[in-house]
Amino acid sequence: MGARLASALLVLALPAHAENWVITPNIGIGETLTNNLYLTSTNRTSDLVTSITPGISIDGRGRRANLRLGYSITQNIYARESSENNRQQSLLAAGTLEAVEDWLFVDASATISQQYISAFGAVAPSNANIDRNRTETFYYSLSPYVRGRLFSSADYLLRYSVSGTNPDSQAVSNTTTSQWLGRLNGNTRWSALRWSMDLSSTSANYDVGRDRDDTRYGLTLSYRFNPEIEVSAIFGREKTNLVSLQDETNNDSGFGLLWTPSPRTKLEGRMTRRFFGNGYNVAFSHRMPLSAFNYSASRDVSYQPAGVTNTGQGSNYDAYYAIVAANNPGLAPDAIRTQVNQILQGRGVPTDGAVVNGYLANRPSLQTLQQVSYALLGVRNTLTFNATESQQQPLGVISGLTDDYSLANEVTQRGYGVIWGHQLTGLSSLSLSLNQQRSLAKGSGAVDSKTTGAYLLFTTSLGPRTNANVGARHVISDGGVNADYTESALTASLSHAF
Repeated sequence: MGARLASALLVLALPAHAENWVITPNIGIGETLTNNLYLTSTNRTSDLVTSITPGISIDGRGRRANLRLGYSITQNIYARESSENNRQQSLLAAGTLEAVEDWLFVDASATISQQYISAFGAVAPSNANIDRNRTETFYYSLSPYVRGRLFSSADYLLRYSVSGTNPDSQAVSNTTTSQWLGRLNGNTRWSALRWSMDLSSTSANYDVGRDRDDTRYGLTLSYRFNPEIEVSAIFGREKTNLVSLQDETNNDSGFGLLWTPSPRTKLEGRMTRRFFGNGYNVAFSHRMPLSAFNYSASRDVSYQPAGVTNTGQGSNYDAYYAIVAANNPGLAPDAIRTQVNQILQGRGVPTDGAVVNGYLANRPSLQTLQQVSYALLGVRNTLTFNATESQQQPLGVISGLTDDYSLANEVTQRGYGVIWGHQLTGLSSLSLSLNQQRSLAKGSGAVDSKTTGAYLLFTTSLGPRTNANVGARHVISDGGVNADYTESALTASLSHAF
């Protein structure tokens, strides 16, 4: 894994010319007293786990480059089960370099995270538990692109992207995906009518099985009836071997809609008829003075779970950022970020509201995804709600490895999470969260697993750079593959940024 980390940092060294750097070393020490270390239904083992986590964060911004990186390594030490002592890495990084002013750009990102091998194995409440259903996974992405103006009436974009997913487990395959994307956008003599031409070519290589290729090209005509409504007609073709050994060519045509009745409300949708049926992407958002609602739905090909590639701050962060930015239109982005982080840390709310973990795959899948989120910001209270439903069906067959699709022809995951955060004083907060994740298999090997958890956390600031928290949790898991268990735990941690 050290070589993987070096590769990740090498990729992210591209934006090394950032003019303003904030480099913050940090260290955390945590204690977890659990009554079920191995998450089993019988012969439960209690243990005290000490976690020591040194790390570093880098925030670099300049006129032509930026880099946001957070890396830590955790040493878990078990009082009773010392043979289980382990190290776990975590990396979340994204950078952009403007290599040639206003023309050539390079995006780079990398993550190291714990990912689930099966949707039906045990879901661990923390990284201190021993869970054989997880594996450390390294992901990287490198994407150079050029953009500019053509003939004074059209904008062009040409992008190449390569990414890789490397789990530290032989049960799942390494994956490399590459893509070429070209786009032309232009106007016409009628100001309400616009056009665009798109071409994309994607190739996915799994260690086990054959390469998968997909090529799409099309023309989109968009007409804006008024400032609120724009409709689009899409005409295209698609050539792919995702579902057969030979390339198949199908229509890729449909329509789109953009509705913006006010600066606070937006509905955007696109649907095309593809080789698997109707593919679509819909997003709706509505913001009120102190709250935000978001809904999205999509049906498309998926190569890996979103948790592997997620380098954003998280859905809770995004929701509160939108609220703060709307209420402070003259505030600089850095000041907004600072205020949002203070809100989340002050109320004990995590930045990421993900409620479905996803799982690693050995082949592409057809994914139908729905996500809902709501965030409410009060003077001393916050309330966040997130819900997700993901249905995945395998595309094609493989030999040599088994996975969840060996048991089922469809896997559905549903989850929700509710977090109430309350600021007790200027330095202390209390949060209560409830969440549930359920995985269902449809087919001859039907499996149904459900994990529900309740978490209570008290957080306080001991100084400008020192924080402490104590918490308690109770988790119940039913069904799945060796996934029946209950677990209760007490936790405490102390962190300091230098």
